Amino acid sequence: MAEREERAQHALEAFRERRRRRRADDTWFGSAEGLLAAEDAELDAATVARRRMDVVEEAQAEGMSPELAEMMYDIAREEGLDPALAHELVRSGLGVAPPPEGVVNAAEQPSSDKYYPTWLLPATAPDDVLRERMLRLSFRRMRGKLEAHSDPVEAFRAYAREPDVGLHGF
Repeated sequence: MAEREERAQHALEAFRERRRRRRADDTWFGSAEGLLAAEDAELDAATVARRRMDVVEEAQAEGMSPELAEMMYDIAREEGLDPALAHELVRSGLGVAPPPEGVVNAAEQPSSDKYYPTWLLPATAPDDVLRERMLRLSFRRMRGKLEAHSDPVEAFRAYAREPDVGLHGF
């Protein structure tokens, strides 16, 4: 438990430092609102694309695969979490445990179109499906904790104390 809380605290501190470096004098002073993803409606497409490239390039520079970096960014935006914070969570290794029964991604019903060969679009690899589910559940849980707690430090502690959160990696 203590190791998970330390990792969660480290992820928050790393996010704060990354944000401080990126924004210079415009720093974040502890509001949980600052950890949730801002709407892109007021930003132009070039700014949004630049932010995406910055986060993905930083993740790749730290040894993350390009596929995981892009998946992490996209899922964080979809789940309403700041992608830089999502990056720190992935780096910490803290995530919601995968389902004990694993992931089944086979179609319930076989393709019935005789003119559409099934080999054209093979099933997604189970590892990719599992990784996506773990990222979604982890980011969704973190967002819920940030919305429930006014203090981000307490939100991160609560996240680390969850029974199914552990050092599972992504």
